[in-house]
Amino acid sequence: MNALGPSTTGGSLLEFLKSHPVVCLLLLTPGIPEYLSSSSAINAVILNPPLFLFQILANLGLYGSGALLIHDAKVRWHKGWATVIILGAAYGILEEGVALSTLFDPHAGPVGTLGVYGHWLGVNWVWSAGIVPFHSLWSISLPILLLGLALPETTHSSLLSRRGTAAVFTILVIDVLLLMIIVNHASGYWMGGPILLLSLLSIGGLVWAARRVPADALAARDGKEVPSDRRLTILGISFFPVVLLSQGLGEGSVLPAAVDFALVIFVQALYLRYVTRISWRNRKRGMVALALGLTMPIAFFGVIAELALPMTLLADVALGLFFRRLWAKYSPNNGRVVQAVD
Repeated sequence: MNALGPSTTGGSLLEFLKSHPVVCLLLLTPGIPEYLSSSSAINAVILNPPLFLFQILANLGLYGSGALLIHDAKVRWHKGWATVIILGAAYGILEEGVALSTLFDPHAGPVGTLGVYGHWLGVNWVWSAGIVPFHSLWSISLPILLLGLALPETTHSSLLSRRGTAAVFTILVIDVLLLMIIVNHASGYWMGGPILLLSLLSIGGLVWAARRVPADALAARDGKEVPSDRRLTILGISFFPVVLLSQGLGEGSVLPAAVDFALVIFVQALYLRYVTRISWRNRKRGMVALALGLTMPIAFFGVIAELALPMTLLADVALGLFFRRLWAKYSPNNGRVVQAVD
């Protein structure tokens, strides 16, 4: 039977995704962080086709490679979600720091005023406090979670062979190097050798920590709170706007940058602590509810960003159908026993 539910007119597509989990993961990332959010605009396929082609290739090389490698690291190292989150942070530094320089360039386009407010010793600290965890959660952890919910058999199975892992790692390195060159040429900004070295050391340190963190480091314990699906959805919806709000509190000189940096970290840590204190035993539908909530603000901002030609609505519809399948799959009335998502 189809992993996402009974066959319908879209059954052949679902069967294809079931047989090709790598493709499924590649649709989820960069799908959610880039195209759902309109960070890479879907309407560029009409307005600027060469840019659209460049973005989709670059995004697949970055997000897709990163998610595949981190998924398989979790499986092969026999680790849990702490490893995924830590490796996701390493990925965030690799993308935003090494490849795109937004962690350091005070004039980088996406950074805005956070390139001035909170910039110290060559680092955009307040921006970094939000964007690195963003990649850890939305670019890496959420797509891997959704893959495991859609195709539970992938939870404990590698998606890549040893040779495939080497190939994907090579693609990631080449993509990062090419983007670093392009960004340097386009902006004229170069972070400098010391910052690059410290970035690579930070990535290496996070990989080392991810390899050694206990598999159950973030595992929820029995007997903890079991919130309703609606509450979990609301929790997911509120998270991204609250982080954005905490990032912006100090820009009007309400808070010193150091305090704002600590506040952004604290808000996200508090959220993570609450999620890990929830009992997820037999609560796969709750995971779907939380994941749905997390994607909704991203989708909203994406529609606003493409308001003149909102082709991101295509991604919204596709993801909505995907969540509808997951919701039905984990319905209490389904009666099917599904492997847990660890």
